[in-house]
Amino acid sequence: MATRAPLKGVLDTTLGFHIARASVVAYAAFEEHIGAPHGLRKVDFSLLMLLAEHGNLVPKRLIKLLSLSAPKLSMVLDRMEAGGLIRRRPDEHDRRSVQVTLTDQGEKLVQSLVPVARRMEQGLKKRLSAADHATLIRLLKNLADGHGVDAGG
Repeated sequence: MATRAPLKGVLDTTLGFHIARASVVAYAAFEEHIGAPHGLRKVDFSLLMLLAEHGNLVPKRLIKLLSLSAPKLSMVLDRMEAGGLIRRRPDEHDRRSVQVTLTDQGEKLVQSLVPVARRMEQGLKKRLSAADHATLIRLLKNLADGHGVDAGG
C-alpha cells in the first residue's frame, strides 16, 4: 500500500469551510436570541425584517431576496400566514400576483425583535473591528449576489 503525502493547507484557503465554521457560531447566536425564545426560523426572521424594511413585496422579489425556490417560499408564507404574522392580498397592479405584507401582530413582533437582533449582532461583532465587519458584510453580499452563477469559471 502506497503512502500518500498529507495535503496541507487545503482547508485554510477553502472559503466554504470558513463560511461553514462561521455559520455555526452565527446560527447558535440566532437560536439563543431569536429562534428559541420567539419560535422563529432564520428564514422567518429574514422575511419579517425584509417586509418591515421594504413594505409590501411580491413573492417573485422575496424569492430573489431570500434565495428560495417558489415552493419553499410558498411553504414559509403559508406557515407565517397561519401564525398571523403576514398576509397575502391581491396585487393592485397585477391581478395574477399577490402582495405580502406584515399584519399588526407581525409589526409588533418586528418591533420587539429589532433590539434583540442588534444585541445579537453586537455579540457576533466582538471579534471584528468596525472596518473588518464592514468588509466582511460587503464580501458576503458579493458572494451571495452571485448566487446561481457558475462558480466553476
